[in-house]
Amino acid sequence: MVQSSKIRQNDAKRLFKAALEAGFENAKITIHPDGRIEALASFAEQARAVSENSWDVVLK
Repeated sequence: MVQSSKIRQNDAKRLFKAALEAGFENAKITIHPDGRIEALASFAEQARAVSENSWDVVLK
């Protein structure tokens, strides 16, 4: 049985605060079923590009 890793709320708050202070506009924490904790930070331009759907351009 695989037990998922836990991240404390204070640790998550520190991660987001550090990302904002470093100049990033977006931060995300993903806890995978195998227990890995993945933390990502990105700039606003990168976040918009990832969330943009190619069909949005076609349907405009």
